[in-house]
Amino acid sequence: MWSGLAAIAAAAAAMLLPSLGLLLAGAGVLSALLGLGTAAPAQGTAYSLPPPKGSAAIGLAVAGVIASGLLLGCFLACLPMICTLFQYWRALFFFWFGGRYSEAGARLGLERYACAHLYSLASVLWLMKQPHYRTGTFQDDMLTNLRNVVLPTGIYGVPLSLWARTRVHTIFAILFVLPTAAFVGGWYRKWHGLDTSASKCFRRSLLAPTDWFQLWRLNCRLASMTALATKSADFELEDKWKFIKSCMDKKIPVTPVMDQPVTLVAKDVLEEGGMGIHVLQNVLHGGRWILQEKLSNCDAVKQLLPEKAPLSTMRVLTGSMGALKDLGSPCVRRPKAFCLATVWRAGRQGASTDHSCIMVNVPNGLSSETLGRASSSAHWYARGWKSLGMPVSTKDGSISAHPDTHMVLEGKVLPGASRAAALCEKAHDELMPGVPLAGWDVAFCPNPNGGDEPELVLLEANLSCNFFRGDVEWTAYTELLDAHFLAIDAW
Repeated sequence: MWSGLAAIAAAAAAMLLPSLGLLLAGAGVLSALLGLGTAAPAQGTAYSLPPPKGSAAIGLAVAGVIASGLLLGCFLACLPMICTLFQYWRALFFFWFGGRYSEAGARLGLERYACAHLYSLASVLWLMKQPHYRTGTFQDDMLTNLRNVVLPTGIYGVPLSLWARTRVHTIFAILFVLPTAAFVGGWYRKWHGLDTSASKCFRRSLLAPTDWFQLWRLNCRLASMTALATKSADFELEDKWKFIKSCMDKKIPVTPVMDQPVTLVAKDVLEEGGMGIHVLQNVLHGGRWILQEKLSNCDAVKQLLPEKAPLSTMRVLTGSMGALKDLGSPCVRRPKAFCLATVWRAGRQGASTDHSCIMVNVPNGLSSETLGRASSSAHWYARGWKSLGMPVSTKDGSISAHPDTHMVLEGKVLPGASRAAALCEKAHDELMPGVPLAGWDVAFCPNPNGGDEPELVLLEANLSCNFFRGDVEWTAYTELLDAHFLAIDAW
């Protein structure tokens, strides 16, 4: 709370204090003249403050000039940020008071992507109480999925679910917490050489963000709003069992499911009193547990990973315009699903899943299998004092080698990456054309026929997905957002 107020106070001070500095300088000069031209008072004369001596008054004047110069410099440095902040607030209130998406670009002077971001952000207050396709309400989904994500501070990580508790919390976060984070982040990135301009970084963060977190939340809002408007059954495929069944029906390669046993009992070797027993009823026999054998990485993938690394999957994010016809849009600009980003998650040594990983960009995943540079979002998941000493912000592609093996991954080949991207485009068209965005997890398993090419297997699809800090096809992504929000606003 106080950080947001402090940012506003700092902006006001930056505007007012240069004038005060000039007054201070003027007072110092005047005092110098008076001090130099005034004789000492007669013995016994009483007054409250003696006039300053000449050297002290000149020092005061110089200090005033320096202070006013510094403060004026701070004001000029922050002026673009202040203009951006008011533009951000103006856009939010424009949408909150009934402004139409189709008019936003001309009225607010914003590009299409900025309009899409701010329109969806302003919609959160309404969305919070609306039904969600996988949880009770959108607010419930926020509370669930933000409980292990923090705003990186380098000191203490507070779960972002705090700001989803009530609409009051959310309004405060949108109006003040986000701008404060953008302000601090802009200067942090400037001082650490991650950005050339703090004000440009501040503007990007507020109006047209490219960081993985805000892109993820934007994608979540798009999915929720589309599901509400179309009521498409395609969103039911977020359910892992329905997804597997649909893949099997469509002959799309998916993780195999065990028919037996009907019931699986797992016991801890030491716990007593019934506390170490887990009874899992097979979903194929009326239960809710999907029983599968553990998949393993193919040899080509193993060579890129440390010993005892988990199954390391590739995230392929695809887009589809299929929902537009259900939204009454007059035209569908792209009739087929298209790939937007490809990222390989290189698992860490000893981890049970590839959620503990570095995220390796696969540029041009549809046509190339060459790995690019990698990134990490570990500082976003460092709750409590685990954040102490961690970076506030990092640069996309700041990692070139795996931290466990020190092997340089940039330039290495991931066999089957382009086939995986094509498989996901096909799966999107056949399984869920009414879902605008889907994030597919693809495993590279040993070929059962003994060939060099890995067997590609789909694990699941995430319909509120993120880009995992990979390269984004911005033109296609912006076109998808713009078309859907334009149709949804008219719905």
